[in-house]
Amino acid sequence: MKTIFWTALEIAWSDGSMSKKGALIVEKLHDAMGLDISLREELENRFAKEILEERTERGEGTGDAELESWANTIIENLNSNDLKNQIISLSNEAVINGLSKEKWLIGMNFTKEFNQSNTFAEGVWMENNTEKEFEEYLPILKPLVDELISN
Repeated sequence: MKTIFWTALEIAWSDGSMSKKGALIVEKLHDAMGLDISLREELENRFAKEILEERTERGEGTGDAELESWANTIIENLNSNDLKNQIISLSNEAVINGLSKEKWLIGMNFTKEFNQSNTFAEGVWMENNTEKEFEEYLPILKPLVDELISN
């Protein structure tokens, strides 16, 4: 499953190059996520090995416009008052639907990137319940929703 930072790298490098503006947007997103530097380095190294090493084309970094729009949405989501409640609701729903160990790890790893893995765990163990049910989740959570409950 693609994580938030991985997706940012894909968009930034979409034409084979990352522009200076794209690099600045990635930095801004990194800061907003509170992404641990060692995790970031791990993701960037894996991305370089799995994606960039096989690319032969080089563009001009035209992914920065799409990246800026997407990153701004993600940053808005990170600042949303609903984010924690939505993570708790999502993890509760995943348990009700039969959360496997594999999906537990997917949820923990996905939310770890933006420092919400404890919130995910609290929701799974129902240590922190929310009365709210959400028909629609924030875009930042869409990949996780698709993985945990949409199947």
